[in-house]
Amino acid sequence: MAHDNHIFVFDSICYTGGSKFASREILKLINLQRNRLTILTTDPQSWPISQATIISLPHPSWLSISEVGYGYWLRQLFFCWWILYVRCRYGSIQVAVGASAPGNDMPIYLLKWLLRYKITQLIHGNIGVSLSCGLCLYQADNIFYLHSTYPSIVAVIQHRWRKLKPNIRDQKCQQLLSSNHFLPFINGIAKDQYPSQCQYHTPTLFWAASLLKWKGLDLLLEVIKETSVNQRIPTNICYLVPQNTTLSVTVAPQEIESINWYQQPDSIDSIRANSNIFISTSDKEPFGLSILEALFAGMCVIIPEDGAFWDTQLTHKKNCLKYTPHDPQSLQQQIDYINHFPHQLAQLGAEAALLSQDYQAEQCYSDIISTLCQHVSRAT
Repeated sequence: MAHDNHIFVFDSICYTGGSKFASREILKLINLQRNRLTILTTDPQSWPISQATIISLPHPSWLSISEVGYGYWLRQLFFCWWILYVRCRYGSIQVAVGASAPGNDMPIYLLKWLLRYKITQLIHGNIGVSLSCGLCLYQADNIFYLHSTYPSIVAVIQHRWRKLKPNIRDQKCQQLLSSNHFLPFINGIAKDQYPSQCQYHTPTLFWAASLLKWKGLDLLLEVIKETSVNQRIPTNICYLVPQNTTLSVTVAPQEIESINWYQQPDSIDSIRANSNIFISTSDKEPFGLSILEALFAGMCVIIPEDGAFWDTQLTHKKNCLKYTPHDPQSLQQQIDYINHFPHQLAQLGAEAALLSQDYQAEQCYSDIISTLCQHVSRAT
């Protein structure tokens, strides 16, 4: 059957984080017998999608990683050249997908009117306030955002209309955000990606995220180092090292007794299954796909009580444990609690697994999939 719809995905992020995993789960639900999928990416190994065309996007060492100024715009123009190459090599594009945030996906906006495609923007995390990002939000045809990113979206739009009178600005902002132009979504996990059930016989900590400072690994390391060696719970830390970023990162691995370190392991499912206490230390995590994976695995999840997404969805001592954000003593208390009452592992884990069934990818991403696949071919 002929492919009537060419979906192009732009990905300039050089490592695989939770947002990229979520985008990948969305794209894997596309019927590639009826749609053509092309992904231009700086991280090809993070897109194991059969039948998709994966094109490696180079990021030369001389190319600035600055997020502002001339260096930023030079990088965007370099990426534009590669998108033009994809268009010439693989044909007209019906819909371009920004898989991160407008600031990272700027090239697809710069070329929109030339290549005449529609833009679907996915927003997985808070976006920075800038006039250019505000223009992108206005120019995108469809924007799907995690609920936690809504305040940052409002701030960007209001900044774009900052010269208007406050009442007129707020009215225009509300009209835009209440339209079908913007739709919230929640992340999910596809049935063929369900994590394996964790074990309950030996308390074992598990942490999984990137080494970006805001992910909070330093907090967990502080707690472990302050615990006497003979009282430490075995800990598995799975981490990935961010590339081409100006943000601060934590040093890993470190020589700390009781910790097993794994850099972006292929066997993360078995490592998680051999653990049973998931520790989240992120600072107001926009969603936390690793938390959802832990819930599916029936783990005891320990999260900060910070008002972030999972804090609003989970209940302390029913399907999780909560601690005061950035407080090592509070985190230590929750770890000690579950260590002293190990029978709670299975009880909390069972409730967590029950709640996780509300987050199946096939339902969570249905609106996004229907939007991506509704575009009809244009004459080239």
